[in-house]
Amino acid sequence: MAISKAGLKQIVACDKGTLSTTPVDPIAMGIRKGAVMKRSHYKPLKDYLDGQFRNMMNFNIQPETMQATMFLLSKMLEWVDGNMDLQVITNPQAAGGTGDVYKFVSGNEVGLDFEYVINSDGRTIKPTFEVALPWAAGQTLVDGADSAAPVTFASITHPRGEDEALLRKPFFVSFEAPSGTPILTRNEIVSRSYSIKTKSKKLEESNMTTVDYLIFELTLKFRNASVAKQIEILNKDQMPTIKLREQNNSTFYDEWQFNSGVLTLNDEFEDSDEDRAITLNFQRNVFIYDIAFEFGTGKGGDATDAGTKGGTMKVGF
Repeated sequence: MAISKAGLKQIVACDKGTLSTTPVDPIAMGIRKGAVMKRSHYKPLKDYLDGQFRNMMNFNIQPETMQATMFLLSKMLEWVDGNMDLQVITNPQAAGGTGDVYKFVSGNEVGLDFEYVINSDGRTIKPTFEVALPWAAGQTLVDGADSAAPVTFASITHPRGEDEALLRKPFFVSFEAPSGTPILTRNEIVSRSYSIKTKSKKLEESNMTTVDYLIFELTLKFRNASVAKQIEILNKDQMPTIKLREQNNSTFYDEWQFNSGVLTLNDEFEDSDEDRAITLNFQRNVFIYDIAFEFGTGKGGDATDAGTKGGTMKVGF
């Protein structure tokens, strides 16, 4: 009896049309949380006896990388709408083997949704790669997986792409609203959560997503809840400029800057026998082309960096 070995060894994305030649900007999921690849039927044909016949084959890959660099976040925006190639390698099925190799390239490229999350538990990016292929094309992809030669990447030296220099940990530096006016200090925080995720539509024929907007939500709960602090919050504009900064390795950082008129502010005050706190919530959808990235000295990294050390995301400028 053959027992298959579970697990995904490597997941690497790069610019569309480059995987089979010279991969441009290949990024591995590397140090990550769980990942799953699922193949299933898509829109099976049904007859009057409720029989289901093959139509299309759906592929869905969901990793969650802890190497959530600003460079990867910028590429997520570039890669939506099928603008990427993807290579997925499973764990080997025999000693000395290379694993099954699935290549999603031109003609069977995947759609992309993603969610970027920062909280006290970590900083991660969770992409969802998905496409439904005609049955014959899907069967060909699966049939060739155990014999396809994997692409190697000069910039990715670890077999899984693990790189501790790219690992992003939660490290609050500041939150300003408006920019230049800190709201709280790190020691006042009860909890915090920042998320960026795609707002997408599915293409019925291919089950790929198209992305027009990103959903931003920033929530902070803190214990400096004096009347003076409440009045300070109530006097703020409801759509102020915002600046959020998280520390990276050494002196590098990631920063998010929001122009005025982008996110809306709502607040809640609670005083109970257990706690006294203020919760701030900033949220709104932002058109994908109203977002830009800046890298280099004074932007989170250094003169040679393109976002792997640090960077700045500018929203609504």
